[in-house]
Amino acid sequence: MNFHKAIIILFLFIINTRTTHSQHLQLSTSSDSALHYYYEGWRQVMDVGNYTASEVAYRKMMSFDKNFLVGLSLLGRITGNLQERLEIEQTLVNRRDELSGDERLLLDNYIELVKLTNLRETDPEAAKIQLEKAFESGEKNLNILVHRYPDEIYYKAEYIEVLHRNHGPQRALDSLYSLATTQQQHEPFLLGYAANMEAEAGNFKNALNKAGALSKQMKGKKSPKPHVVYSDIYYKMGKFGKAKKYVQSAIELDPGNIDAQRLEKKITDQLNKVKP
Repeated sequence: MNFHKAIIILFLFIINTRTTHSQHLQLSTSSDSALHYYYEGWRQVMDVGNYTASEVAYRKMMSFDKNFLVGLSLLGRITGNLQERLEIEQTLVNRRDELSGDERLLLDNYIELVKLTNLRETDPEAAKIQLEKAFESGEKNLNILVHRYPDEIYYKAEYIEVLHRNHGPQRALDSLYSLATTQQQHEPFLLGYAANMEAEAGNFKNALNKAGALSKQMKGKKSPKPHVVYSDIYYKMGKFGKAKKYVQSAIELDPGNIDAQRLEKKITDQLNKVKP
């Protein structure tokens, strides 16, 4: 009896392991270290809000596997070096046919975003066209991936961002609460992003409650994330002075934080408007 019971337990464990494993998109790298830094780069930029640390992680990732194309596309999205980004874009376009299936969908999505980043510096008018193309294909590709791989929270987070841009905060919030598990909704990025969308929808009490939960979760950590979230909420409330204090705190923690830089400019523009 004990032997048969042990066999059943082992069988259930194997089935459960395979099921869990299947929830993640398999990427074309044989390097565990490259994969580790791939997800560490995601964690730093999405959960911690530290773009500088994220770029460091992506560069370590590439040192372990220079042929990791999806990983290279993320480095292309975050590096501030235009020439490097242009070279990465060309490499990805030339080698995209090396990938297939769902991984190719992901790579195609990120190639469009690298192109967008480059065009914003080299051809702003063309960037406007590329913006529409990138977010249209992004919604289509990510919709497939988030339903096939529900444990891939960072792809899910980007999908919510795309829905927000394409359809507004309420559609994005509805999808977030529908697609993300209760546990995922309490992950730093989704929690903070939900707070910002609640604020955009005019639900300031909900927004501040979520920002408070995020701040409590990140207490003791040198994370720009809560500061950026609070700043965005107060910006949407029209409290520009308070918003500026929070965004400056975020930039002090990570001068390379792109979200904080863009938000600071918006806040400064508003403050300049109200000056006599």
